[in-house]
Amino acid sequence: MDTPRLVVADYRAGRVYGCAARGAEGGTGARPLGCAVLAEHAGVLALPPRSGVSEGWAFADDRGGALVVHRGTVGVAPQRIPVAIPAEHLACDPTGRYVVVTTGLGANADVWSDVVTVADLDTGDSVRFRSRVGEPGVALVPDQGDGEPVIVLRHREPGGIEAIPLGDARAVGSHVPELRGRVLTDLAADGHGDVVCHRTGIAATATSRGLERFVVEHGVPRGIGISPWPVPGRAFYLRFDPATGRAVGVVRGGPTSPTAWTSWTNHLVDIDLATGDTRSVDLPGGLAFRFALGGTRAAVATIHPDGDEVTIIERSGAELRHVHAVSLPGMSHPPRPGTCRGTRSAMRRPSGGRSPSTPPGSSWPSRGAGTANCTCSATTGSGPSPCPRHSTRAVICTGPAVPSTRSAGEP
Repeated sequence: MDTPRLVVADYRAGRVYGCAARGAEGGTGARPLGCAVLAEHAGVLALPPRSGVSEGWAFADDRGGALVVHRGTVGVAPQRIPVAIPAEHLACDPTGRYVVVTTGLGANADVWSDVVTVADLDTGDSVRFRSRVGEPGVALVPDQGDGEPVIVLRHREPGGIEAIPLGDARAVGSHVPELRGRVLTDLAADGHGDVVCHRTGIAATATSRGLERFVVEHGVPRGIGISPWPVPGRAFYLRFDPATGRAVGVVRGGPTSPTAWTSWTNHLVDIDLATGDTRSVDLPGGLAFRFALGGTRAAVATIHPDGDEVTIIERSGAELRHVHAVSLPGMSHPPRPGTCRGTRSAMRRPSGGRSPSTPPGSSWPSRGAGTANCTCSATTGSGPSPCPRHSTRAVICTGPAVPSTRSAGEP
């Protein structure tokens, strides 16, 4: 076994590297894993072990148009399955056999693609169908009625939850036909960040109204409640802890202008998907990007002109509590106060050309408006990243792989 604990993708150079855990066999540092342009918004999806197949991870190659699947076996070439690109979100079923890929903007100024791909990792085949333009989030959810897997597409502007049986999607014919499912329309228009509990079949989306929870019952998506954010603001990306059944996110408050990021407030929020029970704890102000969730703790990096730091939060008690904080050395090209431009991460404009947190008339720079070096994702997956896409610190979780949704993501 030689499963990397850290995957580093330099998507500008089209290269991917793996770093094994310290002391692991062959763990002598980073090793090249081939040439591919990793779809940086979709990120890396963890794959659970299956009968006769070890755990692994997958990502979309946004140049080659393939889902690249790595398993923990030394010397075995990765599996490449054709998928539609540019890839926006990834999700797998609990068995790790099926992966669903939705499409996004890519290098285009506006949303344009409505193609969804379903890849079968056992056969190496894939099928495609047309849904709705708009960078949909995706999850695979067990139906409450019969337990069969259902593809759930989370739409924005207008908001909606669309349920398509996986069996129907796998049975589509050639020439990318249109395939639509039953739709729940009572969803805020600005959904960004999705999670699912495969054990209970409860899924959730982060919106301006709160954490909107739903299930699929006999093919029909049904809302089961909205848990309002316990502090001012909203979350834009989520992670799911399968051990506790709780969704975890960072709620951002303060000015809506992307250039006012130094005045943003941050709180770590922890919500039970089944009951809606909510907890929160404050974090340093500034820009909080992707965070790590491992065991009973969370680690959140924040960026601020007064100093960057990582805050460790303990989640095991009745209340969330601070454990300690670690100051970080300054970045070579940090984001500048009063601007949303930066020099390390690619930038992207969501549906409508603006961030979910940005008021109309305030647009983000188009993708590529900077000189990116690299992006990192853990094999545990990570939720969809918030805007702005400028210089950021992302905390990496190195725990065991868990079947997840990259919508992340969110994703």
